[in-house]
Amino acid sequence: MFMLFALNEMAGEVDRIDDIATERAAEASLRAFQKRMREIHGDYSVWDDAAIKLYGEIDREFATTNFKDATRTGVFFDAAYLLDERGQTVFSFRRGGVAPRSALEEFGSPLQTLITSLAGQYAAFDAKVGLMKDRSGGIAVVAVGSVFPLSPAVPPPAGRPRMLVLSHALDDLSIRQMSEDFVIDGMSLSFDPSIAARGVRLFDPTGKPLGSLTWLPRSRGSEAFSRVAPMAYLTLGIIGLTILFLLGIGYANLVAVRRRERQAVYDANHDSLTGLPNRVALTRALEVAVSRRPVQPVAVLFLDLDGFKEVNDSYGHEMGDRLLRRVARGFEAICMRRGLLARVGGDEFALVLDNREAVASAEEIGSRLVRYLNGPILLDDRVIAIGTSVGVAVVDGESVTADELLRRADVAMYQAKELGRSRVALYDWSIDAEKTDRKRLAGELRDAVAADALHVVYQPIYDAQTMRPALVEALLRWHHPQQGVIPPDLFISVAEENGLMDAVGNWVLRNACRDALQWPEIRLAINVSPVQFRNPGFDCNLAGILQETGFPAGRLEIEMTETHLVTFPDRAQHIVASLRVLGVSVALDDFGTGYSSIGYLRRFSFDKLKIDRSLVHGVSVDLETRRLCEATIGLGRALNLEVTAEGIETEADAEIMRQAGCSYLQGFAFARPMPAAAISELLNESDRAADTGHALRMA
Repeated sequence: MFMLFALNEMAGEVDRIDDIATERAAEASLRAFQKRMREIHGDYSVWDDAAIKLYGEIDREFATTNFKDATRTGVFFDAAYLLDERGQTVFSFRRGGVAPRSALEEFGSPLQTLITSLAGQYAAFDAKVGLMKDRSGGIAVVAVGSVFPLSPAVPPPAGRPRMLVLSHALDDLSIRQMSEDFVIDGMSLSFDPSIAARGVRLFDPTGKPLGSLTWLPRSRGSEAFSRVAPMAYLTLGIIGLTILFLLGIGYANLVAVRRRERQAVYDANHDSLTGLPNRVALTRALEVAVSRRPVQPVAVLFLDLDGFKEVNDSYGHEMGDRLLRRVARGFEAICMRRGLLARVGGDEFALVLDNREAVASAEEIGSRLVRYLNGPILLDDRVIAIGTSVGVAVVDGESVTADELLRRADVAMYQAKELGRSRVALYDWSIDAEKTDRKRLAGELRDAVAADALHVVYQPIYDAQTMRPALVEALLRWHHPQQGVIPPDLFISVAEENGLMDAVGNWVLRNACRDALQWPEIRLAINVSPVQFRNPGFDCNLAGILQETGFPAGRLEIEMTETHLVTFPDRAQHIVASLRVLGVSVALDDFGTGYSSIGYLRRFSFDKLKIDRSLVHGVSVDLETRRLCEATIGLGRALNLEVTAEGIETEADAEIMRQAGCSYLQGFAFARPMPAAAISELLNESDRAADTGHALRMA
């Protein structure tokens, strides 16, 4: 009897161990589901395009393609909501259509609890995840967090950001997948309170119970006991074998529990897409490496893929994910046994080097990573060309935190992008100092625009035949109260980097049009930044300014550079066509400094070609320069374009360009940029000289 009692107790213990293991596996499956939902939210909310197109008047096509269509398949989420800065619904999508209710109407106070927990702590990757009941009575995993840009190139939202809410129903399909992944037989969702004690209870963020995850009970120990109990009466040998059998089952269950726990730890520290360590693992490794200084130096390489956004836009997220996996495998092969390679989010990777040999060769490793992507990648018969920009930050004797070292590598990476992409840049203090100065200058420029502290000067452009002013080009100037005159190249680039170009450009257009109203006999030329052309509403803005100022569209000439044509040819062609519909002339500026493609000249309906001053310089003393200018002018005339020569500095230069067929001449040989009042006086003098000449001819 004692032997049977002992066997029965052992069987019961095996059953209890199995129940505990199954419960832990069920809890791990639920945590993995919520973790995956948070990662998916980060991929869709911490994204430069989202930060640009989901603020202000949102881009409906972008919202439909990336959110509404995604809810139709339900692979990542089956409902998506965007809340504005006041918590009002901007869009609501559910299962491929428009949701019948807003997010707060659908999920109520549990969702409000998550939103409230974010108040005052908004940041990238700040998403909170929780279980909630929807209006239909089902349970969903809901993630809510802020919409932020991924890169410093896009400014973060001022004040309270917009919130993206994503949800995925905890339905039979999801639970079946969890059951298969974690080997739990018959797992299901139960709302019966009487069986809640036999499963994993589910609570919403307010602490309210929602239901339970339950599974089919298993009694492996009891089943084994019932099979071997009769044998216990026969021989002690069979009893011994039975004991060994039961111990084996217990050991197998313990091994399974430990394996599941190890898997849960692995999932928490690795990227689900590429299998590389994630940001959490990177930060932990970097903190350990930094703590060992000054015994051992530390280096961090921060990588961002060049052109990855275009791949996503052209071929979709699925192709982008496959490309990330391919790139991760290639990077991993290069960095093997050299340091910890991690994917930190989106198309960004980082490598931690904490041994003396590796740190000394950090730049060489970065160059190998760049060279790896110099060649095209073949995916499904598609040839995909991307690159990578690498920033390197090294610390030896200096005391610095892990976060600061990672930030320095990130700053160096953006320096590599600014230097032309697909290269390695090393961090130094001057980068931060320059960025700080430019940020300060951006704030002062914003104040100057608001205070109307900028001013416009005008340079006359002369008719090559009559040698009288035919146009004036508006040029922006800024006299800083402390620094004096700020070069236009500097503050214009600062405006473009910090989202100020539309405001500055509209200010110039408005003031120049008002000034030019007093010169009805000549036309006005204004150079427009490529950033303004990227604004789909540029033509509407211009039409509004023309109507506001009363300036005739036929007297306005907009100058654009080749940069925008090459980067966004289709969008540029649309804008040029829209401007011509308004009656505005369009000139191609700085011809000869970029691609100078005849194909672009034929594709776009330009009215005028402006030869850059670098091409004109020395035309009267250098025969090769003269021939090049004559050929360029001939090209423009062959395409029925009026040609303007910039940078005319001597009368000899002017005579050569006039004889070569230029329609207009501009440069210091005629006049320097001057205030509006001086232009009026210049035109009056020109009229008086013309009247005198006419009177002499009549006499």
